[in-house]
Amino acid sequence: MIWLLNSLEEKISGSILFLTTAKEMWDTLKVMYDNEKNPSRVFDIFELLFELKYGDRSVPEFYGELKGLIDESEIHQPVVTDAANSVDIAKILQC
Repeated sequence: MIWLLNSLEEKISGSILFLTTAKEMWDTLKVMYDNEKNPSRVFDIFELLFELKYGDRSVPEFYGELKGLIDESEIHQPVVTDAANSVDIAKILQC
């Protein structure tokens, strides 16, 4: 278990420091950093989306970054649509 704690950054290892088995540690890390439903990454993506600015970039560069962030957010948090209230992001981006 010590090797696991020593291989992590201090701010991460602090969250699992008092767990008693390696399995508990791995399970906790999986919940925290699972690629499919990683709430901290979803937060980071939304923060990047809200801060995204066109700036001095070309349109393809800006669009590429925007589309990449949207695609990644859909991996972590798939859109659940209600047929009556759905918005098609792809149609909005194609305008």
